Amino acid sequence: MKKVLAILVLALTTSISFAQDGDSSGPPVTTFGGSADAYYKYDFSGKQLQPTSTSFTNANDSFQLGMASIEASHSWKKASVFVDLGFGSRASEFSYNDEANTFMIKQLMFTYELSDKFKMVFGSFGTHVGYELLDAVDNKNYSMSYAFTNGPFFNTGVKAIYTSGKFTAMAGITNPTDFKSALDAPSKNKTFIAQVGYVGDTGSAYFNFTTGSNNPSSPKNITQFDFVASKKLNDKFSLGFNGTYAMVADDFDSDLDSEWFSLVGYASYALNNSLSLAYRLEYFDDKDGISANAIGGNVLGNTLSLNYKVGNLTIIPEFRYDNSSEDSFVDSDGVGTGSNGFVLLATTYTF
Repeated sequence: MKKVLAILVLALTTSISFAQDGDSSGPPVTTFGGSADAYYKYDFSGKQLQPTSTSFTNANDSFQLGMASIEASHSWKKASVFVDLGFGSRASEFSYNDEANTFMIKQLMFTYELSDKFKMVFGSFGTHVGYELLDAVDNKNYSMSYAFTNGPFFNTGVKAIYTSGKFTAMAGITNPTDFKSALDAPSKNKTFIAQVGYVGDTGSAYFNFTTGSNNPSSPKNITQFDFVASKKLNDKFSLGFNGTYAMVADDFDSDLDSEWFSLVGYASYALNNSLSLAYRLEYFDDKDGISANAIGGNVLGNTLSLNYKVGNLTIIPEFRYDNSSEDSFVDSDGVGTGSNGFVLLATTYTF
């Protein structure tokens, strides 16, 4: 039986090689890539779950598999497709409105280029809002900010992108935020998204906007303004900033209108080719207690991460300490407290 399987694998491999190395005048081959991450975290309170927590690092005193991502893309003439699949708890939390499953379609995008400057994208795509990204390999800090946790995760719909030199603009219409299907909402309400950006040689700046249904089961809509900037000062030192402001409006009672905002600064310094330090400072204000964290006050978050690269592998020791104006956390006795700290060790790999 093993010999039969070996022959089948060899035959499939050979046929794929012939398909890739055959007629060079045919359509380009499919390209594949991906990443993976895992972590161990120890919360100084000893509690398994803090009431105020950010995305993807909720487990305490446990070795955790984060997410394995498999990406595939193919383009032919003016059209292309990009498929991004996620396996693991991180993917499940990201697609929290889908039926509970550790295997998720993170992104699925069809693109058609109408010209060198103008293209249309249809499908499900990661949000344009915010500085941090879903895949751990794309961030210097492993744990996520409050801005990421409370901002939109993804949109499903259609968007138009115009690029001219260093400037770019985008506008689109999608299902309710974080829903791949409006049938799952259930709602016919739509979300409108937009972005204008500038990408220079050593820095970039984006102004982002989204407005639409916040929770289709309730009469609330959210409008969010977001600004992201990054600047590389030299070969070793770079800075980043994210300021985001969200207004939540009640369709029937304006007295229930509320808001939250976050200011996040990022600094990264390369000690050498394989070792760098990353620091994140965040001020998150949720005085109305309407965010996913329901803080009812404000939090000052400090995160310091060391990135050690060995080829495509990155090892990330990290220390985080958050201080809240309210008793947003719990201590070792389960009593409310205004501060919380933890250490974690994460690994990421890209391929």
